Amino acid sequence: MGRMQRTKGQVGEREAAALIRDHTGWAVQRRVRNAAGDSDLVGVPGWSVEIKRYASASRADIAAWWSQCVAQAGHEMPVLFYRLDRGAWRGVWPLAVNLRLQQAAQWHDYEWTVEGSVAAWAAVARDIHEDSKGATCDKT
Repeated sequence: MGRMQRTKGQVGEREAAALIRDHTGWAVQRRVRNAAGDSDLVGVPGWSVEIKRYASASRADIAAWWSQCVAQAGHEMPVLFYRLDRGAWRGVWPLAVNLRLQQAAQWHDYEWTVEGSVAAWAAVARDIHEDSKGATCDKT
């Protein structure tokens, strides 16, 4: 990967972090040193975040990015944010999240995802985060 591509990726990570921060109020920031399999952003509770910033992409490209995102998510919920040149940021996350279903392998396949704006994902993510805090508080 060339220097210009790395710079574009870093700028994209900062843009996405700021956008997520604006929509959630969470202290989201770019992970400075990524090891293989690390989330691109920190401060997004319960989510493993993959950021992609490209000139253009096909559905096959997005499906491949999604596969990478799922593979590195581990025990966290995967979410992919991407922006193409002259386009808005888009998010891709498992449909199971919206349906409040337990995680299952088939729900991580690309055809079982939801794609929407960062604001739409943030509304779902904030709701789930608030529910999980409430569940924790109820148990104590």
